[in-house]
Amino acid sequence: NIIFQNQSDNKQLPIAIQLTIFLNNAGHYGNACSPEDVSQWAGASIGTVINCMHHVMAAILEQHDKFIYILPPHSKDMQHMWEFMALWTCHSWRNEVFTVDGSAINLSAKPSRYGEMFFN
Repeated sequence: NIIFQNQSDNKQLPIAIQLTIFLNNAGHYGNACSPEDVSQWAGASIGTVINCMHHVMAAILEQHDKFIYILPPHSKDMQHMWEFMALWTCHSWRNEVFTVDGSAINLSAKPSRYGEMFFN
């Protein structure tokens, strides 16, 4: 991605390190995700952490339309999704399209609302 290239004398961190900083920040919330805490964890300046976050997010968002597809509301696949949700999700999450039973990101603490669903 062009966002990871520059013509400056100050080279960017390797993409793998920028992605690691982004994932560490995305996997935390509260005080643990502040730029100051992530910079201490990564051994980088606060500005570098913020730049890494911006670079990786811009690269991800650029790919959004290529990988994200919303089903038409009356399609057979959408009907199958509604049936699955009725069987396998909690009542409070029904009639929602983009919710799942679980989290793709490991949480560092149990959420107060629906906490048992994430830590069962």
